[in-house]
Amino acid sequence: MEHLKLFIKRLSCIIKGITDAGKGAFVSPEAEVKFPRRVHLGEDSILESRSRLIANGETASIKVGRYTTIYPYALLKANGGKIEIGTASAIHDYSVLYGNFGISIGDDVHIAAHVVMVAFEHDYEKLGSIDFSLHMTGRGIKIGNSVWIGANVVILDGLTIGDGSVIGAGAVVTEDIPPNSIAYGVPAKVVKKRK
Repeated sequence: MEHLKLFIKRLSCIIKGITDAGKGAFVSPEAEVKFPRRVHLGEDSILESRSRLIANGETASIKVGRYTTIYPYALLKANGGKIEIGTASAIHDYSVLYGNFGISIGDDVHIAAHVVMVAFEHDYEKLGSIDFSLHMTGRGIKIGNSVWIGANVVILDGLTIGDGSVIGAGAVVTEDIPPNSIAYGVPAKVVKKRK
């Protein structure tokens, strides 16, 4: 019976065109995967129904670590960059990750619903011209290990959230958050350290 389950999981990856998938990785039939040869799924990772992974751009890649789940309606869109998620992490419903200049997410990271990460910047002086969308800049986003990001958080380009930190619901992160910090607000501020 176990062999049959593994075969079905493997078949789910092959049907979606994902050739780089670890043992036990599963892709729901209702998940959307575009440019699947640029997607790597770790062992026992899960792409749930209506999750969306779009590895668009010649240099793009999306790597989902072992035991990590991408929940319904979450969108990971590489836009030429790299999105890497570590082991035993979760990207919950309706979260959006734009990885233009890279997003690195560590192990045991819990990203609640409706979180937005934007790993690029527009030059607002170019608004109204074609250059506004063509010439973006960015430094990427880095999320450490054992981080919890609450619902409706926005994380802007160029930022690092340190290991063990908690970002409260609704926060807008505009500066780096040190390890083992609890931060919330608009803009997000560290309110205390974790023990």
